[in-house]
Amino acid sequence: MDPADRAARMIALFERAPLPLHLGMTLRFDDDFHAIIEVPHADFLDHGLGQVHGGIFATLIDSAAWFAAAVHYDPWISTVDFHVRLLEPVAGEDLAATGSVVRIGRSLAAADAEVRTAAGRLVAVGGGTFAVTGVPYT
Repeated sequence: MDPADRAARMIALFERAPLPLHLGMTLRFDDDFHAIIEVPHADFLDHGLGQVHGGIFATLIDSAAWFAAAVHYDPWISTVDFHVRLLEPVAGEDLAATGSVVRIGRSLAAADAEVRTAAGRLVAVGGGTFAVTGVPYT
């Protein structure tokens, strides 16, 4: 299967998952198959001081890196580890995470992601390692 077909399959998978639906997230791929996940601001994304909760950044980074890697594989991949670096607080702004591949291997993949506000301010970075499984996508 070519990457464009896999990208369409990944978007369909994303659009039926409960968490992205709940958060209002969208997924698309650019021409180089970087995964771009956007989430509009909503008050329920904030912690008690009115800024976006760190768990939202973690979700965006894990997801953008995972989809950037997953589009290169026919079987399911599984997150082995991921890390997040929170750079600046965000209050009341839409966010976009862009995932890009670092390495595609036979059994492991690595990908990075960055999170920016709609105005383009870099607010978090991170990435992950993903294991190739034998499980087909359903």
